[in-house]
Amino acid sequence: MTAQSRVVYEWGTDGDGEGQFDDPTAIAAAPWRRANLPSRICAGMLLRLIRGLCLVQRVGREVRMFLLANRRLVSTLPMYYGWVIVVVSALANISRVSAAVEVLSVFIPALVAEFGWSRTLVSSSVFFGSLAGAAVSPVGGYLVDRFGSRFVIIVGALMIAVGCFSLSFTQGAVMFIAAYTLIRMAAQGLIYVATPVAVANWFIRRRGTALAVLFAISSGGLLIAPVLVQSIINVGSWRTGWFVLGTLALALGCIPALLFILRRPEDVGLEADGDVPVGPSADVTTKQIRVSTEDWTAREAVRTSALWMIVVAAFLVNLMLSGVGLHQMPFYLESGLNPTVSAMVISTFAAGMILGSTVWGWTADRISPKSLLIATYLGGACLMALLLSVKGTATAFSFSFLFGFIVGGASLTLPTVLLGSYYGRTSLGSIQGVLQGVRVLGLAVGPMIAGRYYDVTQSYIGAFVSFGILAVFASLLMVLCRHPRRLVIARQ
Repeated sequence: MTAQSRVVYEWGTDGDGEGQFDDPTAIAAAPWRRANLPSRICAGMLLRLIRGLCLVQRVGREVRMFLLANRRLVSTLPMYYGWVIVVVSALANISRVSAAVEVLSVFIPALVAEFGWSRTLVSSSVFFGSLAGAAVSPVGGYLVDRFGSRFVIIVGALMIAVGCFSLSFTQGAVMFIAAYTLIRMAAQGLIYVATPVAVANWFIRRRGTALAVLFAISSGGLLIAPVLVQSIINVGSWRTGWFVLGTLALALGCIPALLFILRRPEDVGLEADGDVPVGPSADVTTKQIRVSTEDWTAREAVRTSALWMIVVAAFLVNLMLSGVGLHQMPFYLESGLNPTVSAMVISTFAAGMILGSTVWGWTADRISPKSLLIATYLGGACLMALLLSVKGTATAFSFSFLFGFIVGGASLTLPTVLLGSYYGRTSLGSIQGVLQGVRVLGLAVGPMIAGRYYDVTQSYIGAFVSFGILAVFASLLMVLCRHPRRLVIARQ
């Protein structure tokens, strides 16, 4: 067997276990090795990645077994373990920042310049990814109820990493759309379903506050990501930006979830909110708080009109959120802002989300979340007028911050708080999956509407006005929504 044919079977060795790649003459004499060196490097990296994840999983299993076996240790921590779940879930949300339309918006000018793609084509990647996410969301919700949030988060983060690494090597429209579809499907259909449920399972009375902290920390990733990605594009290339986002998905999405996510407080001898167990001598107020949250099955919930009013309203509002979110970067550029300032404006949107999710979540523990949703939907409709008046930096920053403040409640914190208060914790994953599926469908259609309208009319005005009208209809649906009641049939 010749030296050149041997490498086909022995992966770069000369038969005695010693590599020849440090010898330039050997490389020149082995064209098969030289041509396939990138594929072998990728295979080696993949093998090391799999080994690393297996090691982390073994360590995570030991940590979880230790926590389950030492319940007293968990209960004597200086803080309630539910807040650990909040932080880990927030890191998982940050790992999916590559799927945010605000981040993709930063890539649009570079993609259009290199490939000459239309904005409708770029928007189609969001469309197909959101359709896939909408289809996967109910399945993701079922998997959360069946296997727990940890499993779903890890699978979703791995899929996002694969998609980002693929985008860093993309050479055409089909590969771009396929890779971004995978990213958005995993982010919207798996991680976004799992993380709010992971937190909601550990809180009842303070659920609004806990979800507010979750999304406030999560929004910090979106605050940094547009400016970070734009800086990477300026210094290196847009391909480097996708590679960095893929690495982020592995570091923040997989490892913390493997180590620290536990399913419910009852698994480690705790009560929701960190309360002491309710006994016969507990006061009436404490008992009423515990009993007030009625648990529904997913099958019972989908038969109530309240769920479908919430779902349809979320669909209409998310048309606006995604349509404006994806196209705000090119809109700002056409309004006279330069790319760096436009990226900073988008980061201001994330700052508004941080404050908004905190304020809306804290308020939801004290005021009806339904009333707060009505206020956010009407606020979003009014902000479309401010967006259309953007002519300079000050107006753009004002709109972006206020729009983020509204999104922090309308899309992040309040829907999950409302579902938890209506349907309890037992099947919250499946119920959240139904909401997320229709919500993501709205996220898919919104950018296509705005992108198509611009390609036809060379203006975003009509699309943004339509989004405002739809937000008004969503608020009317929430006004008509009523708390679901079980039908009790008396037997004689």
